[in-house]
Amino acid sequence: MDKRILLGCLSAAGVLLLFGIFIKFLGLDASQTIETGAGAIPLLDVFGALIAMGVGGAIARHAHFRWIALLLMVAMWVLTLWTVVSMALPDSPLPMRSLAGALRYNAVAIVLTVVAAFAGAILGERIAQRRDRPAAR
Repeated sequence: MDKRILLGCLSAAGVLLLFGIFIKFLGLDASQTIETGAGAIPLLDVFGALIAMGVGGAIARHAHFRWIALLLMVAMWVLTLWTVVSMALPDSPLPMRSLAGALRYNAVAIVLTVVAAFAGAILGERIAQRRDRPAAR
C-alpha cells in the first residue's frame, strides 16, 4: 500500500473520530437526525463522513482511496451495529434488539454515509490533483 493512501486512511479515521467527539461535546448528537418512515437520517454524521473522507482523499490523491473509504465506512457501521445490538436490554426499542432489526432501521443512514464517504473521497482527490497542477498561462 502506498504511504499516501495509508496516511489518507489514518487521517480520514482521525477526522471522523474528532468530528464525532466535537458533535458530542456540542450536544448536537441527539438533535441532528431526521426521522423518516424508513429510519433516522443523521445529517451531521453524513456531513462528517463527507468531510473526513474528503480530507483522506486529498491526502491520498489516489483513486484506490475511494474504495478504501467505502470499506472504512462499512467497517464503522459494522462496529456500530454490533455494539448497539450487543448492548441492547430487554426494554430497548424493538429494532435495536437484533442485528437484522438494527440494520433495517439504519439502512437509510448507512447508504447515505457510504455514498457521502465515496463522494468525499472523490472530491478530496480531485481538489488535491487540481491544486498540484501547474498553472497554465
